[in-house]
Amino acid sequence: MGVKTFVPFVPLCGVIQGLFVALLGFSLLTVAQASTAKDARIEDYEGRQVTAVELVLEGTPDAPNAQAEFLSLLKVAANTPFSAVHVRDSLQALFDSGRVENARVEVIEEGANRTGPVRLRFVVKRQVQIGDVRIELGPVTGSPISADELRARMNFVQSSNRLSQQLIHHNADEIQVYLRDRGYFNATVEPEEQVGARGIRATITYHVNPGEQAKVESFDIAIAGFDPATVRNSLTLQSGAPFTRDALGADVNRVREALVNAGFLSPVLEDPSVERDAEKNTIRIRLNGVVGPKVNVVVKDYEISEKTQRELLPVKREGNIDFSAIVEGARRIRNKLQEEGYFFAEITETCTVNNPPAQFGPNGTAETCENLNPTQLTGHNISIDYQVDKGRRFRLNDIRITGTNKLSYDDIAADLKSQKANAIGLIPFLGYGRGYTSLTLLEQDRRTVEAFMRDLG
Repeated sequence: MGVKTFVPFVPLCGVIQGLFVALLGFSLLTVAQASTAKDARIEDYEGRQVTAVELVLEGTPDAPNAQAEFLSLLKVAANTPFSAVHVRDSLQALFDSGRVENARVEVIEEGANRTGPVRLRFVVKRQVQIGDVRIELGPVTGSPISADELRARMNFVQSSNRLSQQLIHHNADEIQVYLRDRGYFNATVEPEEQVGARGIRATITYHVNPGEQAKVESFDIAIAGFDPATVRNSLTLQSGAPFTRDALGADVNRVREALVNAGFLSPVLEDPSVERDAEKNTIRIRLNGVVGPKVNVVVKDYEISEKTQRELLPVKREGNIDFSAIVEGARRIRNKLQEEGYFFAEITETCTVNNPPAQFGPNGTAETCENLNPTQLTGHNISIDYQVDKGRRFRLNDIRITGTNKLSYDDIAADLKSQKANAIGLIPFLGYGRGYTSLTLLEQDRRTVEAFMRDLG
């Protein structure tokens, strides 16, 4: 009686790669057997009667229930002819279960007759799965850090996932990146694996030592035409303060807001430069940029407070003179007028550049708004005018659908964009006291009615 092994230790892989490796294993078998048995061929087993199929576990204690489940996945059975295809499919089924790390098949010949029956033994090494993930956090001397914050960075480590070194170290790197963003550049993250007694569940423990948090050595603001003294005292990252990326982002926004408040509604700021002195564990920050043009925004023929302008106009709120931001401001003014009953108000935006550079193009028109480049126009004054034509003020008392008795307003009221006036609308945020519509909304409602009529045949 001899034992010959098929597909020795096929590595875990995807479906296509698994099939390739399995076929490769058969090729290797042919070569190996030829060197020891002169006339041995794979074809010698094809069609021979399989008297028994067994499955044993390697490296872990016997688990009858698990072995029975694995046996149920096999495509071969006792008292059937041997088939290389079925053996390959059985291995693939084991891998596809996600519970097998390695597997091989041993063919045991019963007797010396090369046409006699054989027995198959599947030797399976079970896949170790993640049973629990723990974080042991060392002393934190700077900005607070919690284990839950670090755990949130490990989106791919979950119970029942396959255990792999790539997965473990990927998440250790994610923790390291997060700690550096919090200023802990000297932090260490050491993962540890502990496999349970049964050999199928592992506990992963990340030993995290944050170390000392880096401090700010200097924060230089180099923006021509802007005095950083006006904002420096409001910055979080003062000299000697703990460094974090969040604090840096907030301070850059404070600088931008100071520029906007000074009338520079489109400042151009570069990404802040962050340099670390590893020996002293300190950070030097430098913020470069240009103030951009001085921008004045005027809303004509419509009284609107400065506070409301900042709420409505992205140009004033965000410090942005992109054409899309200018057009969005016009749209929001139009929406506000429509809420007040000026359903058919028209807003026209025009831009004017004082002493425009040569070859600038049209000036004082709507087209000018499309050509505003903050860097190119630094030192210039720009006026953005919203010309308002409010038109008549209406109250939308009723909405009717005529020409058919198959459809009423009540049937489609929830789908219409136009809304009738209602008493509750006098209370802010609860509706429209004078109703709400526009030419655009009326066209949308017309299409809605048309669609309903088509559905009715």
